[in-house]
Amino acid sequence: MDRALQLASNLIRKVERMIDLGCNNGGITQMFKEKLGVKEVYGVDIDEEAIFVAKQRGVKAYCLNLSEDKLPFPDEYFDLAISFEVIEHLMNPDNMLREANRVLKKGGILLVSTPNLASWVNRIFFLFGYQLYNVEVSTEIIAGVPYMKGVFEKPTGHIRAFTLKALKQLLKHHGFQTIKAIGSPGVNPKNRFFKLLDRLFSLRCSLARRLIVLAVKS
Repeated sequence: MDRALQLASNLIRKVERMIDLGCNNGGITQMFKEKLGVKEVYGVDIDEEAIFVAKQRGVKAYCLNLSEDKLPFPDEYFDLAISFEVIEHLMNPDNMLREANRVLKKGGILLVSTPNLASWVNRIFFLFGYQLYNVEVSTEIIAGVPYMKGVFEKPTGHIRAFTLKALKQLLKHHGFQTIKAIGSPGVNPKNRFFKLLDRLFSLRCSLARRLIVLAVKS
């Protein structure tokens, strides 16, 4: 999240109104509000309990399904839309991106992050016949990965997997031009040697475990 915040602060100068697509409890939304000096922050999420917490934090939050629902806002309403670790959970990511384009002003910014299907870890382990990380085959167990210690114990609902090229192409299809793409390390495991390798490979976006893309509505 630090890299996403840094990218946003370096490239985004003025934000009057922002929306967090998949805001959860509003924690990240609040961080961006403070970092960028946003006057009005909105959020949407499918989790009613998380929405309740987000509202307590001052986020104007709505409960809806990003795969199906239309955002309850007029056209060209926002300067910035963010969506972190959400798009891989959506049955229909096209709906979210189409709606994001609609509610953003011309020249508005979309900042999105997602795990990288073509990460250095996945490239190596795939050669040995292992299941790729963040590509889940069960709703009950994490199956086929070579290293379980320190990773999520249960599936988190990843149903879409993106490479950098695929994410850029999808954004272009929905009217966005990629301005900057950077890599970010994963969150687990915590082995020191692995963490060092992860930071080094993250310097090359296409190999990083996580992708962060900043795009503008063209």
